[in-house]
Amino acid sequence: MSPFDLHRPHAGPRLDRLSHRQDECLRLAADGLTSAEIGAQLGLSPRTIDEHLLGACKALGVRTRIQAVALLALAERPSPEARSFLP
Repeated sequence: MSPFDLHRPHAGPRLDRLSHRQDECLRLAADGLTSAEIGAQLGLSPRTIDEHLLGACKALGVRTRIQAVALLALAERPSPEARSFLP
């Protein structure tokens, strides 16, 4: 199953597969921070941040941090409103 498969119940990325540090780094990357900026904020080296983001990508089944950030955004979007076409 693709992480982008939206036609199945409970589809979407499995963010619960991420470690606390992977989740933290991914959320900071989603805020637009570079690895160096994330590292400075967390007291880690940029290389360590890259390793955490690589682990997040593997856990989510994607190849790039941009794809991982997109999955995070997808998972956190509001649920669609129930719509009725009845008058």
